[in-house]
This record gives sequence, structure tokens and C-alpha cells, in this order.
Amino acid sequence: MRRPFEKIKLSQLYILCNILAEAEIRNVSIIKRKYLEKGLSFDETLSLLEDLKLVRINSGELIPSNSLLNTHNSLDDFKKLFLSVLFSASGLVSEELRNFLLNFQTKNGKIVFYASELKKIKFSDIRNLLLELEFISVSSDNATYIVNPNFVDLFVMQFSSQILSPESLKKKQTENESIGLSAEKAIIDFEIKRLSAISVLKNEIEHTSLHNVLAGYDIKSFEDYLDSNSKRIERYIEVKAVSVDNYKFYWSRMEIEIAKVFGEKYYLYLLPVISNNNFDFEKLIIIRNPFENVFSNVREWKKEEECITFTKIQTNN
Repeated sequence: MRRPFEKIKLSQLYILCNILAEAEIRNVSIIKRKYLEKGLSFDETLSLLEDLKLVRINSGELIPSNSLLNTHNSLDDFKKLFLSVLFSASGLVSEELRNFLLNFQTKNGKIVFYASELKKIKFSDIRNLLLELEFISVSSDNATYIVNPNFVDLFVMQFSSQILSPESLKKKQTENESIGLSAEKAIIDFEIKRLSAISVLKNEIEHTSLHNVLAGYDIKSFEDYLDSNSKRIERYIEVKAVSVDNYKFYWSRMEIEIAKVFGEKYYLYLLPVISNNNFDFEKLIIIRNPFENVFSNVREWKKEEECITFTKIQTNN
């Protein structure tokens, strides 16, 4: 899949803008030759300007928008225009921008992104461009990115402009439920193989969530060893279908409470999704006692409250 920000630099975008503004003949091959005397990655640079509707091609001629032509004498004006069209874009441009911005959170009145080394590499193209545009800045230790206070409105607009109809929401919820159920069934098959040493049948593993959604776990399985009385030891499993990028999942209060009660008998299975019914078992993460090892483990897991319940306190007035 094409990456819209790959090999993109602000200086190269501005070079192409100026060449187009000053050229009397805007034939693609002529403009390309002039551009390559000063810049690199012509095809990628032109493609992004096309995506943003700042330039279009008609019969081999490059036709810049009036707004682009009006900014060629001022880099600051070009930055403002580029940010405006960037945050109004659709398609791959919008998707990649949004995926980067989803990493940010509010902290002490600022909008920040604490980036791991993996995330720095993954988002390097869009990050570098936003740094050049001064939409974000970076801390002295090169680990934290901060949204420029002057552009908070742009940041908020990127999310508030996303429209989700009730029908789309219902469809998305149905898709998520289908993926979740497929993940649970895949884990049951996984458990059969894991327990081959003690000869457990498939019907002996209970798919609890099919008949009790309030149990606080999805599957009741067993350990692959017996207790001192040669009896099976129960294993309570909560399955989460996750993205391999960050293993983000939602954990209900009931599930957390049950995890706390069962302690070492409770497991989280974090199963990365490839597609609706395909999962990456090589990257499956199994966590025993997740109340201690996830909920209470602030060193390895970031906990965010996305929904808070309020109940009015009754008074005797």
C-alpha cells in the first residue's frame, strides 16, 4: 500500500510550489527536470500535492490551485495553507494522519505523545513533516511530542469532523462482536492443542460467554498439569482480539473484579487480528493474574478512562 508521507519534506513541497508559480510552461517532464535540480523524490512530492488537491494533472500539464500560487512568496503562508488542506484531507492521507494523532493524550494541560522506539520508526514520515510544519514539537530527550498550543483547534477538528451514523455504528459493533466470537472459538481450538498431554476433549472446555455474558470471563479451561490429587486445575480465560501495534483492549469492571477474585487462575489472552477470522497466534500474549500484571502494572501498561458512570446521590432534602 502506498504511504502518502514517505520521502516527503517541507522544503521539497515548497520548491515544487515555487517552480510551478514561476513556470510559464508547466509540462510534467519540464517541471520534473527543473525540480530535480533542487530537490528529491519528485513523484512522491507531486502525489501528495495531488492528494491534497493543490495540484492536478490534465493532458500532461500540471495545474496548481490558486491557493497554492498565492503562497509561493512566503514559507509561513505555505505552511498555513498546507496544514489547512492536510487536516481537511480524506483517504490515505487522512487515515495516516489520524492514526498518528490517536497516540496523543492530554497531560497537565498539554496534548502529548510518549513515543516508544517502535512508534518513532512506524510514524517517522508523518511525524517529521508535522515537526517541520511546527504543528508539533519534540522534548529535549526526543521521546515526547507536544501539539503546538496554536494548533489545538486543528487537532480537535480532526476527530470532531469524523461522522459516524447510527447505522455505521451498529455495523461496526456487529463486526467487532463477530471478530470477538471468532477469537474465542480460535482460542478454544488452541486450548485443545495445548492440553493434549492430559487428553481434554473439546466439549470439556466451556465456552462460558455463549450463555453468561456477566461471568467476567469467556472460557473455562484447565491447566496442562494436575493437582496433588491428580485432578484438573481450572483456568479462567478472558479473550481480547487486539491490534498487534499496541495490544489495546477494553476491560469491563466486572472482568477486572473477577480477575482480582480468581488471581492466579485467571488469564488474559491477547490475540492479534489479521482479518475477521484470521489471527496471529505467533504474537498471542497470555497473561496470568492480569489484575496484578496488567491492571496494577503501571510500568508496562497504560490505563485510560474512556467512559465514566455517574449516579446522582440521593439526599433527604
